[in-house]
Amino acid sequence: MKESKRGKNITLVILKYIASLSFAGLIIYFLFRNQDPAALIEKISEVEIRWVFLSIICGGWAYINRGMRWIVLIDALGYKSSKLNSISSVSVGYFTNLFIPRAGEITRCTALNRVEKIPVDKLFGTILVERVIDLVFLISLFLLTLILKLDLILRFFTELGSQSSDSTTLGSTKYYVLISILIFFVLAYYLLKKWIVKTSFYEKIIEFIDGLKEGFKSIKKMKRKSSFWFHTFSIWIMYFLMTYVCFFAIEETSHLTISDGLFLLVLGGIGMVIPTPGGIGSYHAIVMIGLSVLGVGKVYLGEDGDPANPALLFPTIVHAAQTLVAIIMGSVGMILLFINKKEQKS
Repeated sequence: MKESKRGKNITLVILKYIASLSFAGLIIYFLFRNQDPAALIEKISEVEIRWVFLSIICGGWAYINRGMRWIVLIDALGYKSSKLNSISSVSVGYFTNLFIPRAGEITRCTALNRVEKIPVDKLFGTILVERVIDLVFLISLFLLTLILKLDLILRFFTELGSQSSDSTTLGSTKYYVLISILIFFVLAYYLLKKWIVKTSFYEKIIEFIDGLKEGFKSIKKMKRKSSFWFHTFSIWIMYFLMTYVCFFAIEETSHLTISDGLFLLVLGGIGMVIPTPGGIGSYHAIVMIGLSVLGVGKVYLGEDGDPANPALLFPTIVHAAQTLVAIIMGSVGMILLFINKKEQKS
């Protein structure tokens, strides 16, 4: 019975992976099918590599910050982990995510368990705390972007739905639209409250809120709170810089501002949350729409697109840099963990 259930679970994982990979492939096909390979290669040859290299360094530093922050959480549970093993395990987790969405967290825990003997369930609990904090940061950045770039947010969703927008209309009605949406949700909640509380969606929201509470409770118990928050802020600063410094890699985005970088960071975060391997396709599509809203390039699905569309070239550069970080750090991490494990056995 157990073997049958395990077999079904493996089949389900494989089917999910195939569906995820197919979805990513479909998006990439539609985005790139009208690209002239020669024009694309020529445009890539003009990219300022030094900025891409700097983006890769920022990405690597974010991995180091994640590893250091994880040590703080592990320490709060009464366990110890070396810096090298923690950073290596985090890196291996991100490397795994390139191939199997959401599998990186489990891989990361099992990798550290093999060298430090810390229980996997305890390690997974620390990752849940991390996930809650990072989600709070992403939501906070979204709200900040909403304040700074409300015109662009509204225009983005217009582009997402119709691939066209009228900035004059948006400029005059943006606050009315936002207030109307808030009023609608408040009224809908009170009118449908009895029905809503019975739904599984409501239960998931309650579970999420409970998770937030537990996450912040565990942080309160930490001995090294300042270290935890330092590394958390460092992670998000590095994420921002990974996108921002790439603005200077191509001429068409070199004029974009810090607030534009924040706008694209939030959109990119949403793109990476969509369950495609390593955010392939989803990241490209969402950032492309965001850049078209900023007046860089245009949105198209391969019908009559510019063969060297900068709105598509930019996310391709950033995503390639992020992927290189995962491959380099993940490969080094695997080698270091293997050597460490071998030394322990000997």
